[in-house]
Amino acid sequence: MRLVVTHEQPDFDALASAALATLLFPGSVAALAGTLEGGVGEVLKLYRDQFSLVTAEEVDLDEVRELIVVDTSDRGRLGRFSALVGRVPVTVFDHHPRPSDPVHGTHGIREAVGATVTLLARRLRAEGVTLDPPLASLALLGLHEDTGDFTFDGTTHEDHSVAAWLQEQGANLDLVRRFRSPGVPSELVALRDEILANAREHRVSGRSVAVASFASDDYVPSASGLANELLFAVGADAAVVTGAMDGRTLVFARSTPRVDVSGALARALGGGGHPRAAFARTDLAPDAALEAVLAALPPFVVPPLLARDIMSSPVVRVDASARLAEARQLLARHRHNGVPVVDADGTLVGVISRRDLDHAIRHGFAEARVSGFMTAPAITAGPAATLRDLEELVLAHDIGRVPIVANAPAGTAGGDSSDTGPPHLVGIVTRSDLIRARHARAAPSGPAERVLASLPGGARDVLTEAARVAGDARLYLVGGTVRDGLLGVGYHDLDLVVEGHAFHGSSGGDDRSPAEMLAQSLREHLGGTLSTHAEFGTASLRLDSGLVVDVASARTEAYLYPGALPQVHEGALFDDLSRRDFGVNALAVRVHPEPPELVDHFGGLVDLEARRLRVLHPLSFVEDPTRIVRGARLAGRLGLDFDADTRAKVPPALAPDVLGNVSGARLRAELELTLAEARVAPALAHLVALGAMAPLYALEADADALQRLDTAREEAAKRGEASDPGDGQVAAYLMLLLVSTADREAERAIERFHLPRRLAATRDRIRALARGDVPPSDERLEVLDAAARRALVAFAPHLREAVASFEHAPDRPRVRGRDVVRLGLPPGPRVGDVLARIERARNEGTVADYAGEMALARSLVEHLTNAEEPGPNDPER
Repeated sequence: MRLVVTHEQPDFDALASAALATLLFPGSVAALAGTLEGGVGEVLKLYRDQFSLVTAEEVDLDEVRELIVVDTSDRGRLGRFSALVGRVPVTVFDHHPRPSDPVHGTHGIREAVGATVTLLARRLRAEGVTLDPPLASLALLGLHEDTGDFTFDGTTHEDHSVAAWLQEQGANLDLVRRFRSPGVPSELVALRDEILANAREHRVSGRSVAVASFASDDYVPSASGLANELLFAVGADAAVVTGAMDGRTLVFARSTPRVDVSGALARALGGGGHPRAAFARTDLAPDAALEAVLAALPPFVVPPLLARDIMSSPVVRVDASARLAEARQLLARHRHNGVPVVDADGTLVGVISRRDLDHAIRHGFAEARVSGFMTAPAITAGPAATLRDLEELVLAHDIGRVPIVANAPAGTAGGDSSDTGPPHLVGIVTRSDLIRARHARAAPSGPAERVLASLPGGARDVLTEAARVAGDARLYLVGGTVRDGLLGVGYHDLDLVVEGHAFHGSSGGDDRSPAEMLAQSLREHLGGTLSTHAEFGTASLRLDSGLVVDVASARTEAYLYPGALPQVHEGALFDDLSRRDFGVNALAVRVHPEPPELVDHFGGLVDLEARRLRVLHPLSFVEDPTRIVRGARLAGRLGLDFDADTRAKVPPALAPDVLGNVSGARLRAELELTLAEARVAPALAHLVALGAMAPLYALEADADALQRLDTAREEAAKRGEASDPGDGQVAAYLMLLLVSTADREAERAIERFHLPRRLAATRDRIRALARGDVPPSDERLEVLDAAARRALVAFAPHLREAVASFEHAPDRPRVRGRDVVRLGLPPGPRVGDVLARIERARNEGTVADYAGEMALARSLVEHLTNAEEPGPNDPER
């Protein structure tokens, strides 16, 4: 287990840092210790589903293989997790001064910035990681807290830079306003308290508007801040404060993005300002000025989202008389975390959660009735409940879902007194629905701007530097970066094309290609590792942050024969785009010289809008049949469909004389890239539909089995489990293809693509288990590694329970860290090394039971404690 921990009684910075760390370290789980008080506890009720989180008591310290410590380096503040320091590798991210008893980490950073969020977000930005708006909002809240809203002396330019990046990622200031309230000058405290005591709240077009008035014989400096105070204190969508000073009434207004107060003040009183901050002077009395502003507001208010806008319907429900085991199966089938409970008449009587079901079933109540374990009565709302109403219900009752009931009883949030008839269930709103609704945001309107806005700040910094050194050369963002930016699906690397030779610092006689010159200039300014391919006019710069910048000179290419590698010559941007495979990949955005402009010579934008994959050239597949696989991968990933003309161009490329020119290594590489996709089944379904799977790979793709494996991986990810990461994922899908294929064809594929021979033996074991030739005993399942077991469950779902019982059986002994320590090895990283070696042996099938594991552990400990160097017979050698 990779474990993320922070100090006891975490604050917002600690909570947000733990969440960011789980993103930075894939497969990790965050554990929080101590009491979560005040706002931190409230925020966690809303955001607990946004990252993998457990309580400190749930962690088995012997299962921890790596420790990531955030927002503290004080060993004394880690509680029970301090016992892991010195036993496992430790990474530390902290912005506090060095404590007297520090945690000595081997990785990470300790730096005097305003918040630990800054250290982690800076790293994520440099690695090109895109944050979801909810996580960006949580991080911004932590940053505001530890910098005192950027007023503490410890605040640095790095904190401001990260705050800007978090807003680029979609951070929503509502969360900051709700849980952070800036201070007020001491001379205004009494007046602030008077305003808050006398404030009134109005509903305007469904939005909350707080208003207050005051009078003063003297002019009150900084009175505009009182409107901010009222906005924060009440949590309203807008606040209007009127003050009688110097014989006139001054009006101050502040708002969230949902209310344009400047428009309202301009219409009512001739005032002005910005949409979120406005001011006016008037001869009206303070109360009359308030009435005028309230009357003018409706056209300037964005109506709120209501429960009916975000609820899911129809609602999955369970009968109160159902058994708990049946309810658990229902939740598993629909992948829900909870469900409303109804009686025989369909009337809502309660709610039951997956957590309560699991707890009861573990205690032997699988056959008990749901009615005995549900939470009743259910906390409900009407269809007209606002987003804020629903959030308040979640916070007040610490619930994960709110059933939406039409004809709700009087007093129910969002109920309509005009409704007639009995109450009935019409929808449900979950915590995830609330998060999505709160953080929804509109994309920039222009396509070029949309692409650039999709890039994280670190990538934009690279573009800024590239434009600076490009001189009179023209610089374009191209291909997948543009395509994915327009689709809003994120990006991996930066793909640049440079056209022209005039670079700052280059000489007229320089014979380097434009790509080489640009890439070398970038390396001089940004560092990193550069590799060039002069024959293709390309260069690749891997920055220390991990971002890869691929640079190509604008070029044209030709193929001497089908399946051959291309011959490349210098060309113009049009030539470079025209040589590409599909219209959606033939898009570019000019980034230098400004202004940004989308270049679309081949209708790629129309293809994207139609979700269509269209090949650019009649012989594209014949020239390179691996483009068929790349196209299927792209279609599966982005939800595109091959157009009819493109489908018709596939069969000629599958002719034996064409495929004979393509090496098995190239085809295998494309297959492995496909099997590493986030969802594999859609890509392989396209290959099957094109009739390409068998000619290219001699393999069968069982659509149902592939979908089962995709689903299992997605569900594992939601639970915070690392399911067959890296090569393990490819191995699981490859084995599933082999077991789905007849014997002779599977043997052909193993030979053609030089696959390891041991895969044939594993395939035979899986097929024997699936057919029922042999029972799924622990001994037979132990021989299969984790990837093979995933393939087995997908191929033979009737064995799912047997495999799950094998993998999770609590009574099957395995060597743990404490066992290794008892054998004489002191606590420390070497204990983890021994456990890793045992795990490897277990997966390879060289140890079959606890006795075998202990024998190997004893041998390893003996050599580690008695020998400086491994001997010739050492099992680690």
